[in-house]
Amino acid sequence: MSEERFDRIESQIAELRELIQQNMLFTQQSISTMQQNMVAMNQNIDALREDVIALRHRIDSVEGSQNVIIREGFQSLMSYNDDLNYEMSDIARQTRLLKRRVVRLERKDRED
Repeated sequence: MSEERFDRIESQIAELRELIQQNMLFTQQSISTMQQNMVAMNQNIDALREDVIALRHRIDSVEGSQNVIIREGFQSLMSYNDDLNYEMSDIARQTRLLKRRVVRLERKDRED
């Protein structure tokens, strides 16, 4: 082989070596970028997970508040109903007493 041919082969090998090094550098940069993106994605996933947990706590709190409000509403209605029942029984007792008095007065009036 001639000297010229060796020089050409050496120059092609040098170009190949440079291209391989550039390719490796680009690959390393790509891997580094992918790793950064994965870290950012994991942080986003963790933040999303925390948001979902916070939202779940808020929903549980709202549901609990609604249950308390509904329960208190029913309790106030039941108390009102108890008060009405007491008043009705008191009125019924007073009505019985009045009926007895009327009966007594009618008897007195008939006797006179």
